[in-house]
Amino acid sequence: MRVPAEAYPMLAAVETHLPGLSRAQHEGLVWWVYGAVIGGNACQAAVVAALEPLVGPMRTEALRRRLRAWLYAGADKEVPCRAEITPAACFAPLLGWVRAWWQGEALALAVDATALGDRLVVVTISVLYRDSAIPVAWHVTAANRPGAWLAPLLGLLDTLAPAVPATQTVVVLADRGLWSPRLWDAIRAHGWHPLLRIRQEATFRPRGGKRGKAATLVPGPGHAWVGAGTAYKDAPKRKDATLIVTWEAEQAEPCLVLTDLAPEAVDPCWYGLRAWIELGFRTLKSGGWHWERTRRTDPDRVARHWLVLAVATLWVLATGTRVEDATHLGRAPATLRVALPPPPTPRATRVVSVFTRGLAWLRWQLLRGRRLWSRIWLWPEPWPSAPTSLAIVVVHS
Repeated sequence: MRVPAEAYPMLAAVETHLPGLSRAQHEGLVWWVYGAVIGGNACQAAVVAALEPLVGPMRTEALRRRLRAWLYAGADKEVPCRAEITPAACFAPLLGWVRAWWQGEALALAVDATALGDRLVVVTISVLYRDSAIPVAWHVTAANRPGAWLAPLLGLLDTLAPAVPATQTVVVLADRGLWSPRLWDAIRAHGWHPLLRIRQEATFRPRGGKRGKAATLVPGPGHAWVGAGTAYKDAPKRKDATLIVTWEAEQAEPCLVLTDLAPEAVDPCWYGLRAWIELGFRTLKSGGWHWERTRRTDPDRVARHWLVLAVATLWVLATGTRVEDATHLGRAPATLRVALPPPPTPRATRVVSVFTRGLAWLRWQLLRGRRLWSRIWLWPEPWPSAPTSLAIVVVHS
């Protein structure tokens, strides 16, 4: 069962950027993504229903078995074999795929976890991009069971590291629930820069100053403080770092972030990028692929299904980028065949998300039998900068 001709650019990209998969696995992945796009839902039943008019009722059951088998371990297939998808082997190539389409210099990665009720938890690393996020590595485990999250996360970082050259700037953001000295050390070991939020009770000794509660370095809302020093008093938590204390007017308390970047090299509002991973989780669930409706409980099968979600998200966001960039430039998307830098746009002016635009155009192309654009790209926006209303004190290193 060959993929439709209009999806050949997608098949070519999958073959190029995920070379570790077999031809049958490439085609199965494209069928999954094709059905998810035209159905607006990545769950198996919805994908099969969306593809039925294309393949015909007589071949629907064969397609269902093929899609289901794509998610199975080799031993679980109708005809047991050794052929199966290994998601972890796709993580570095997937990040390499993102980088191949990337038109910027720095990468912002976020680490976080998302849950599927009381059934599953997925720890993920995602590339932050234009109010959304592209998953590039993940670890799936059963929920409500004891177990450490840090070791799998460190393994994901190790898996991704070879995909990024040493010359590229990478920042890794994580919320205070994931703060760990080991995570800090692991990020820096790869030459990347941590941007990790810490708890309100943390202490900090500015260089040449006295130790005190980090939160007291700003007098109140509307202020920010950035400076080098030593966080925490006792090993192994103690770290020489730059502290960023940001208390914006609408916040109930200051946000405390540690990084190894110099005080003059970081903006107090960069940590705001982390909110994009939450929007990315929304895309995976109710705002896009409806992963929350899945009935799967096997972590390995879910991990394979996430490869479908990741590739579909990547393709949709790249398509949406071409549409949004063309709109900014006053061009028709079909005529914009090369990446041109769009003018910097305040995020508040984005009425329709890049994902929504990309999904609409992809669906239109596939339903009309139009060949997908072979030239699509990812052009990141400038990272957020502090508003003029924020009074900032920077203690230079």
